[in-house]
Amino acid sequence: MELAEHTLVAAVREPEFWRCYAFDDHDGFDFEEAGEQLAWRLNDLEPADDEDDLESAQVILPVRDGWWLGLELNFEITLHELYLQSGEDDDDEDLPYLSLELGHWDQARWHPFCLRWSEVEAVVARMRTAKHPLPADVGLLLLARWVGHGSDETALLAEHRAVVAGAFERLGLFRGEEAARMAAQLMQAVPEDDYAWRWDGERGWVLEGEYAGYSNRNPGHGRFPFEEFTEFRAQLGVSS
Repeated sequence: MELAEHTLVAAVREPEFWRCYAFDDHDGFDFEEAGEQLAWRLNDLEPADDEDDLESAQVILPVRDGWWLGLELNFEITLHELYLQSGEDDDDEDLPYLSLELGHWDQARWHPFCLRWSEVEAVVARMRTAKHPLPADVGLLLLARWVGHGSDETALLAEHRAVVAGAFERLGLFRGEEAARMAAQLMQAVPEDDYAWRWDGERGWVLEGEYAGYSNRNPGHGRFPFEEFTEFRAQLGVSS
């Protein structure tokens, strides 16, 4: 992790962090205003400081090893981006040699659905054995936001939301119905009824729908780094 690591480790233990991350406005919660305040805290700055000094919080998942997922959290502008990164050929470990966008969440033209659940499970398993600064359950929650489910996977989506709710409860963040509500807010369904996962012999798994905008991992979108992500999956040992 980068950027005030101790502050981020503390922040993920607070319910407000997850409400901001999930764009949750239930009961009038202003996640935009709360997110701006969170951005100042993550930067160890005060609102009286120069706003230009604000930087995004960066999380490396699972570890710097060949390929990894780089998550950039921009709470001050409600923009979060997920990248596939590699620094194996770079002398400066603070700057990835390659940084390829997998998806992003914002409130306008979002393209978030880019991961399969099995890939998240593999990253979380690696976190458990790699002495990551963040608990594995936090990694699960951060990455669950990016998982796509096909329209034919309604039952599977419900099952995975229950896993997410359980992680919220284990971390002491939310309980009962509120944990279930937050799980559904964090892990949303693709808002099209024709999206489905399909195996492509050239690209691997693709998440397809007639409108390509909701997932970069759609051949019609043309932005997903399929070749490099196949290498990442092999590194993780993912087969499904």
